[in-house]
Amino acid sequence: MVQIVVAEDELWLRSELVEMIEQIGEGFEIVGEAMDGEDAWNMIHELWPAILVTDIRMPRRDGLELIRDIEEAGLPIVSIIVSGYDDFSYAQQAVRYGVSEYLLKPLMKEELKDALHRSLNRMAMFKEMQGYLKQIVSFLEQMHEWDAKKRLAKLTSILNDIRKLQSARPGTRRTILEIFAGKLTELIKGDKMSCELPARPAWDHHDDISRYFQSLLETLTLQTNQSANAEIRAVIRKATDYIESHYMQQLTLVKIAQVANLSPSYFGYLFKQHTNQSFVNYLNGVRIQKAKALLVEDDIKVYEAAEMVGFISLPYFNRVFKALTDMTPNDFRKGMGL
Repeated sequence: MVQIVVAEDELWLRSELVEMIEQIGEGFEIVGEAMDGEDAWNMIHELWPAILVTDIRMPRRDGLELIRDIEEAGLPIVSIIVSGYDDFSYAQQAVRYGVSEYLLKPLMKEELKDALHRSLNRMAMFKEMQGYLKQIVSFLEQMHEWDAKKRLAKLTSILNDIRKLQSARPGTRRTILEIFAGKLTELIKGDKMSCELPARPAWDHHDDISRYFQSLLETLTLQTNQSANAEIRAVIRKATDYIESHYMQQLTLVKIAQVANLSPSYFGYLFKQHTNQSFVNYLNGVRIQKAKALLVEDDIKVYEAAEMVGFISLPYFNRVFKALTDMTPNDFRKGMGL
């Protein structure tokens, strides 16, 4: 599957883009819907999509800033702009920041489909780097399940793989190490405890790199153990209670992290550690449970139930419902005798 994040501040336009991509199918999958550029930036660092489809004019961080930051960070993401502005200066900047496509609204589904397929060729450049980033994400998501010895062994294995990296793209190894170090540093700083971090090495010598990452891992492990108390459990409980009360709204990891007064990265790490689920999976689980209660009502249609629990796209609701229950919403209703 080719994973896509859509960034658009207008709800109905975002919903329209999501529905188009879901109708296109063919291996393209929506994994995130961002309400503005800042939300998209945090979502990218949580989900690591292959493609970003974004508007230009958005609050907090506009689409061009977002794409510029992706390009400057060397992230392996193909960017597609969908804009209402046929402005040559915008197009110039977009090209400078490595944008794959610049599409104008109103957008037809066939135009978007062709742009997505053309983007597949560019994605081939990033395939190797995407693989390493998925390893890093998997490590960050699972490390709370391991003891110190296994954490170190997994870290060593990843660093050895990165050391052997052969890529035609200059600076790829350095970029991956920077991203990995940044994620660990964010987790360490996330609970706002004061700590002294080691100086980053020059990324030239494997032994220096290994010592640096081992030091980061030790610091994170010590802080996590110190934080594994009633206070942290109370923070996670506050977050889950908020989700339970506001599931019908457009919730994001960033918004719930703000409720918990933690950085998005550290909140996501703690949330999975204490619930054994990612934020997105937990939210979808709550929404589907609420939807099931609505679907037993004769006068509520499937699309109405989807909207009432916070899904802006019926196809996406159907897919999540089936993934979590092994049946479609209509099959569920039939099974309940409706």
